Amino acid sequence: MTHGRILAVHDISCVGRCSLTVALPIISAVGLECSVLPTAVLSTHTGGFTGFTYRDLTEDIVPIQKHWESLGLHFSGFYTGFLGSFEQIDLVKDLIADLSEKGTTVYVDPVMADAGKLYSVFDETFPKGMRKLCEKADVLMPNLTELCFMLDLEYKEGPYTWDYIESIFKESEVFGLRKLVITGVSFEEDKVGAVYKDYETGESGQVMRDRIEGYFHGTGDVFGSALVGALESGISLRDSVRIAVDFTVGSIIRTVKSGADVRYGVDFEEGLGKLQRQVSVMSKGLTYELATDEKVLLRIAGMAAKIWPEAYDFLDKDMIEYMIGKFQSRDAIAKYIDEGYLYYAIQYDGEDIGYIGIAPEEDRMFVSKLYLIKHYRGLGLLDRILDFIESISKGNGLKSMYLTVNRENKTAIAAYQSEGFVIVEKVDNPIGQGFEMNDYIMERRF
Repeated sequence: MTHGRILAVHDISCVGRCSLTVALPIISAVGLECSVLPTAVLSTHTGGFTGFTYRDLTEDIVPIQKHWESLGLHFSGFYTGFLGSFEQIDLVKDLIADLSEKGTTVYVDPVMADAGKLYSVFDETFPKGMRKLCEKADVLMPNLTELCFMLDLEYKEGPYTWDYIESIFKESEVFGLRKLVITGVSFEEDKVGAVYKDYETGESGQVMRDRIEGYFHGTGDVFGSALVGALESGISLRDSVRIAVDFTVGSIIRTVKSGADVRYGVDFEEGLGKLQRQVSVMSKGLTYELATDEKVLLRIAGMAAKIWPEAYDFLDKDMIEYMIGKFQSRDAIAKYIDEGYLYYAIQYDGEDIGYIGIAPEEDRMFVSKLYLIKHYRGLGLLDRILDFIESISKGNGLKSMYLTVNRENKTAIAAYQSEGFVIVEKVDNPIGQGFEMNDYIMERRF
């Protein structure tokens, strides 16, 4: 895929993970060319530090733009963050107008407020100026405080109801946006995340994760940069928001576990490799090869022998070996296919990365097998695979899908619950040689 050039317009803190020191590496990591326009240079960011230096670069913006114009430069995307004055807002609006090309996307994060209050460097007139820039945006990424200030709405503390969020989506139509993502939204005390609205398709939704107590500097920039990188890579809004939320949460978790000084921002660097894989897989997509010949059968059996020992490391090794032979060998899979099961090898970029085995029943689809090689887990692919299974199910006139999950497999249970599955039954099935499977039956209705 050939990408254009993204211009990130933010301040730069020499120390502290925020603004350009976050945007440049994250956007670059997913394979996009990221150019930068610093609006100010600070010795450190302003959160938790005193005595920092600050140099305003407003006077440099026009000369930089003129030089770029002399080179014939244009940008396929603009990503704006903290702007310190009305003058900078006007200059950035001109920059976008003059250096855009056909199909340019404008991403705006109107950094100016949080928790119902404007940042101390802004007065009450600033949101009106920022709104003018937001009206030029294709994708707007505010928190709820910033959005309420610009819409002249009273800010309310959460938790919120979905009806309230939908009313905010409706109010935000005045911006003329293509997409809106609101961060820091909570519907339950122990959950927080982002909500989104695609005004072109009408799709809306939410991505919620467990709340982590504390204040973590720069997480808005981490989220926004990951979102821009995913969307610019051609990934859907729903998947892009999920990628950005999980990348941000992962960065916070690593920081908390390390005991690092949170003034210096969150540890996003360690997650860049996974982010790159995730964006690459999501943008290129998955393919599914139906097992109709010997070669595909052997490939699936080979994946099973590799995946099962580490996926079920909480089970007895003798039991794992027995189960692979009984349920996952070449002959076992061939027998299931003869009984009406459909087995597919899942591929990414020509490489086998997992497999599924499904069986249509009277009114629902049995998802007998769904496994991914470890390197490709945690990338959000479960959602894509379940969509594929759901499309087959609906094509057969089925109304739901169900599967079994070992009751000790807490990670898998949580993953399926996040995909809309609910536990409907508890079962204990003897499988021979004294072994027993202790499972939940989980179902998702269409």
